[in-house]
Amino acid sequence: ARQTGQRVIGVVENMGPFTASDGSVVDLFGTGGGSEVAERLSRGQESPVPVLASIPLSIDLRKGGDAGTPVVLARPEDPAARAIAILADAVVARGRSLAGRSLGVDVR
Repeated sequence: ARQTGQRVIGVVENMGPFTASDGSVVDLFGTGGGSEVAERLSRGQESPVPVLASIPLSIDLRKGGDAGTPVVLARPEDPAARAIAILADAVVARGRSLAGRSLGVDVR
């Protein structure tokens, strides 16, 4: 994103911990990866790059992706759907700004 002149607004960690039907949590890919990436991206920046969300592994998310049906519509109670909805709300709440960006307009 930075190589194309965009500002990184945050990190979204995917394949987070899976919660089984018995309530047990399985961390297939370890923990802390999203935080580590956010920390690395924050170095030398004016403001820190936050972790915006951790999207857990989800069978319903996978099934919805295969079927072309968004999990947030088909199974809004699914942990991945809830995390995606919270992420969407956070991104929308940030608003958009062109401050500091070149618009490529010639004022002649």
